[in-house]
Amino acid sequence: MLMLLFAELGLNEHHQNEVINYMRFARSKRGLRLKTVDSCFQDLKDSRLVEETFTVDEVTDMLDGLQTVVHSEVESELINTAYTNVLLLRQLFSQAEKWYLKLQTDISELENRELLEQVAEFEKSEFTSSSKKVETLLNPRL
Repeated sequence: MLMLLFAELGLNEHHQNEVINYMRFARSKRGLRLKTVDSCFQDLKDSRLVEETFTVDEVTDMLDGLQTVVHSEVESELINTAYTNVLLLRQLFSQAEKWYLKLQTDISELENRELLEQVAEFEKSEFTSSSKKVETLLNPRL
């Protein structure tokens, strides 16, 4: 199944491993950002939810503040993700230019739901099987 996905996308084993490394990096960054968003909610609970009853204005004020913080965190991460992708493209294009190649991108493919679902399925199967491999190594069956 994994090789089928990458065969359909035209990637060899080396490039497949590069994609896996990038996905590992992206998953790590995503996990860190989600923890940051979770901490925004926890901070609100810890600092503002000290009374048992609140007025509508107090709740509105708390939610507005939370919205501002979460909006800022998500925006920051989206910007950082875009910049990270630009750096990745820069690396690829620099390598291609050394061989006098001119790579082209098809931006419309970035929103191809079918391809996005294939990548999501690959991520799911790759990282589920990776965690199973680690689990097997840590807890071998007797």
